[in-house]
Parts: sequence; structure tokens; C-alpha cells
Amino acid sequence: MGEALTLDTIVNSIDAELIAKGTSGKGPNRGAIVRHGRYTLWAFEGPVDDMTDAGKRLFVNTVVYAAGHRGSAVLERRMTKTRDGPFSYLESARTRSPGLLGTLGSYLPAEARGKTIDETEAWLVEKRPFLRAEGRVFEVDAFAEKLGIPNHKRELLEHCIANLRSKQNVQESVRELVRYTGQSEFGDSAEAWQDWYEANRDYLFFSDCDGFRFIIDQQAKAAGKPTSEFRGWSSQQVDYRENAVSPVADSR
Repeated sequence: MGEALTLDTIVNSIDAELIAKGTSGKGPNRGAIVRHGRYTLWAFEGPVDDMTDAGKRLFVNTVVYAAGHRGSAVLERRMTKTRDGPFSYLESARTRSPGLLGTLGSYLPAEARGKTIDETEAWLVEKRPFLRAEGRVFEVDAFAEKLGIPNHKRELLEHCIANLRSKQNVQESVRELVRYTGQSEFGDSAEAWQDWYEANRDYLFFSDCDGFRFIIDQQAKAAGKPTSEFRGWSSQQVDYRENAVSPVADSR
């Protein structure tokens, strides 16, 4: 049986593109034809002999389109659920299988369990800017929530660096910086963190699916163009829920 990708790992991804969506045996709104870097996923399960003439033409066009992206970099890996993954469970729980609410609960913090579908959705909407996950298990970043800064915003890094400079909340700020950048060699040196940030600020993008962290867009950096200009996309403004049913990500 073919893989059935949820749209939250495709739409608003820096190097993935939703070409066509459909309903699979695993649920509605799945990625049927998807490009990820130099790779292309073709459709769901089904024998070639059942393809219509239109389907055959679509397949040929997809192969030609995919060939045009050979050599494209893969900048994000699919390692974790995104902060909007739980909404797919809620949709399926409402329309197909109520038991999925219990499955979703096993991935959420204790405070979010035992609620109705509507209550769970309200909790997710409130906590969404501050969610992060280890694999499939979500937690709320209490530090970011207290500041009121979504964890995908570069402002969180800037605030933590400012804390190091003023010697405030040093331990928590270092933890946040290491957690969201993967850089552990700078310790509590505000100067070292600032130098790293200034060298990479315009090329940082945030990835939910690749570990809830900021990643350096090396292609944009090599070209000397900010990622927002190089790709026409910025993780500073992503709104997965608003765009998750868009037919094609055509902004790149």
C-alpha cells in the first residue's frame, strides 16, 4: 500500500511541493502527487492497467516535471509530526473514526487528554504557536509561551541572546538556543551567539518536521540572497491551517 502523506508535512515546507491531493484509505486531504527536493511521490495504490488516458498523460507530465528538479537539494527530513498534524486526527475523528481522538490523546500532554473533540481543538489552537514534538509526542514550550513569542519566529532567538547579554534567565535561554538551532558550542557567550546569528539570520528557516528547529538554507546563503527572496517563502509567516488545503504550493 502506498504512503499517504498528510498535507501538514508538505504545504509550507521549504523544499516540498503539493502537486495533487486526494482521499486515501488513511483519510482525507492526503498528498497524492508530491515533490520533495529531487524526489517525487506518485499517487496511491493501484494497478497500471486501471489508469485512465488522463491518468497516463498526468503520469508522463509528472515524470517530465520531476526530471526538471533532478539535483535539487533536500533541505528538510520528515522526522517528526508537525504542530498541525493533530488537526488531521481531529478531522478524521469527526468524519470517520471517533476512536482516533484517543489515539491523538496519546501524543498530547496530559493536560490535553480526556477532552471532547471541540475542547481538544480549542486547546490546540491556543497552544499551537508554542508546540514542539519529539517524534510524535508533543509538548508545550512553556518558556516561549510565557514570552508570547511563537517558537518558529526568529525573535525567540534574538530574545534569548539578549538575555545572555543582560545575564537574565541564562540557563533557560541557552537551552532554547541549543534546542532550536542544534548549536551547542557557544555556551552562554552572548557574543558568540550574536556572531552566529548575524551570519545566518537571513538564511534561517524553521522546520517542524525536521525536529522543530531552525536550519540554515545553504543554497540561499551561497547565492547571497535571503531565503525569503531566494525561495519566495519564509517560515516567519507560515500558517499551515490556513493553507493546508490549497491545491498547489505555487509561490516558489
